Amino acid sequence: MGVSPSGAVVGDRVVVRYLLGESTPADWRGNPDAAQSDVTGILVDDAGPLRLERDGEVVSIPVDAVTSVRLLSARPVRNSEIRALEHVAARAWPGVEHTWIDGWFCRAGHGFSRRANSAAPLEMSARADLPTLLRIARWYAERGLPPLLALPDRLMKASTVGGVEDIEVQALTCDLSQLSDRLAGTVSAPAVLTDTPDESWLAAYSARGTVDDLGSVRAVVAAGQGPPVFARIDENGAVASIGRAVVTQAADGRKWLGLSALWTDPERRGAGLSTQVLAALVAWGRENGAESAHLQVETTNRLAGSWYRRLGFGLHHTYRYLTPDVHADPTGGR
Repeated sequence: MGVSPSGAVVGDRVVVRYLLGESTPADWRGNPDAAQSDVTGILVDDAGPLRLERDGEVVSIPVDAVTSVRLLSARPVRNSEIRALEHVAARAWPGVEHTWIDGWFCRAGHGFSRRANSAAPLEMSARADLPTLLRIARWYAERGLPPLLALPDRLMKASTVGGVEDIEVQALTCDLSQLSDRLAGTVSAPAVLTDTPDESWLAAYSARGTVDDLGSVRAVVAAGQGPPVFARIDENGAVASIGRAVVTQAADGRKWLGLSALWTDPERRGAGLSTQVLAALVAWGRENGAESAHLQVETTNRLAGSWYRRLGFGLHHTYRYLTPDVHADPTGGR
């Protein structure tokens, strides 16, 4: 048993359920008849026994005693906060075109990236009933795309909708001033910022996706309230590291720095290039009034997830992609 099934990495807040025994922490709830107990804390080590920091104390739980690990947000988060952040994130990556269908924010972006080609239930009125899903599916069919839903777990569970579940994504957030302090001194090879991405930037980023048409990639990454800015570091005449950022404002007036397209040439990883790109984007964000940062990382990308935690990012919420089990005639049956 390990923590990986929960998507947790060192630095996350988790609940660990374990069997009581001589080698496990005493049942702090004081129930002498209990066979199991729970402990909530910050995961500080998952290489051997699970070690959690709780109220200033580090407890150790043998792996063979662990029955479940549940990942929690870095702090208690209300559903309204999830909706607010999802609104911000949607404006930061809105696809080439978008529309509202019965409380769902539907994005299309020529098939490049899941996020730019998915529908999210951002309004409280959003439902996953058959008529709504058919309308969403028809909108995507008119654009030659399959319907894809991005479902924040706390707002709408994929298991209740029905269909083929895809990758889970973690939405991470961080206070921008604290992130800036952690990145202070990162100036050995400052990144260059531009208002538009050139062909080499687009080629580097498109290598991660499924679309070869750089025009489609350009349209997707250039969209967004802001507008976005693009960072790059070149080495030996080639793109070595890139990133994208956009500042969007929430309904409460708070400005958020949305980070995306962070990529480094695999042969150049470990040299701190991503940190330098991030430092440049964070400095730009603060200059443009941003107070907090947000980004998305796939739960299975534990290397990137661990790096973001070391920088001070914490889990806000998760969402999962799902292809609903509906089929629509793009002509509407005409």
